[in-house]
Amino acid sequence: MAVPGERFPIGRRAVLGGAAAVPLLLAFRAAPAEAASLPPIKDAFDGLVAFLVPGRDRFSVHQGRTSTSDGGVAAGAGPALEYVYDQAIPYPLVGRPFDLNLPGAAAVAAILNLVAAEVAPASVLGPFAAAFANLSFADKVEVFRRLEEPGLADGTPVRFILDTVPTLAAFIAYSEAPVFDRATNRLTAVPLGWQLSAYQGVGEGWPEFQGYYRGIDRVPD
Repeated sequence: MAVPGERFPIGRRAVLGGAAAVPLLLAFRAAPAEAASLPPIKDAFDGLVAFLVPGRDRFSVHQGRTSTSDGGVAAGAGPALEYVYDQAIPYPLVGRPFDLNLPGAAAVAAILNLVAAEVAPASVLGPFAAAFANLSFADKVEVFRRLEEPGLADGTPVRFILDTVPTLAAFIAYSEAPVFDRATNRLTAVPLGWQLSAYQGVGEGWPEFQGYYRGIDRVPD
C-alpha cells in the first residue's frame, strides 16, 4: 500500500523492483501464444478510465470508488483510448527509465502495470489481468504521483506521453469517440459524456435569416 505523503520517485531501484513482476504483467490470461509478449491493455485501460470517471462497473467497484451513474468503462472509453494511442504512437516507445520497446497502447499499459506492481506488489495477482486495474483508488493516485515526479524521463518522448494519459483518458470518456462509427462518420448511440454533462446534443440552428447584405446573394465571375 502507498503511504500518504511518502516521496518515492521512480528511479533505477523502482524500475528494477517492478521488473520482478514483468513475466506476470506481459501475458494475457489464457491468451494465444502470439499475444504473450503484450501487456494486458484492455484491463489496464478500463482500470484507468474507471479511476478518472468512476461508474457502476466492476473496475470501479474493485477500486473502492463508484458512482450512481455509468462511467468511463460503460462509455467504452478504454477501447477508444487504445485506438488513439495505437494511431498516435505506431513506433516503439523507448527512453529512460523504462525502455520497453513497445508501441502505442501497449507501452502505456505496460508502464501503468509496472509502476502498479511497484506500488502494490500483490496487484499482479488480483482479479484483473492488469496490475493497475487491481489497485485501490488511493494506490492509483500513488501511481500517477510517481509518474509525475520531477526528473522522470524529462526531455524525452516518454515524458510527453505520460503527461497525456490522465487528460486524454478523461477527455475520451466524455467525448463522442466511443460511439463514433469511422466508416459512416455517424454516432451509433448517445455518448455517455453527453448524459453526464447534461449536454442536449447537436443544435439544428434557428430560423433567424434576415436577408443578404445589401441584397448581394452571389459573387459574379
